[in-house]
Amino acid sequence: MFTVYKVTNKLNGKQYVGVHKTAVPNDSYLGSGRAIRAAILKHGRENFDKIVLFCFDNAADAYAKERELTADFF
Repeated sequence: MFTVYKVTNKLNGKQYVGVHKTAVPNDSYLGSGRAIRAAILKHGRENFDKIVLFCFDNAADAYAKERELTADFF
């Protein structure tokens, strides 16, 4: 299963959207991108909330949804 998730920094409201392949949608994964990893190191894992937005059974659909959700940012 592929999840499209949103992580929110509780201290500054910054949001991160990503895709994760997992068998457990609500696992502890917060992301692996440079920005989210730096933010977690700076603020601590406890200051982030994650919600699963969508679940897909294939990567293509998950990444298409991620692109759709982040299109306004670029």
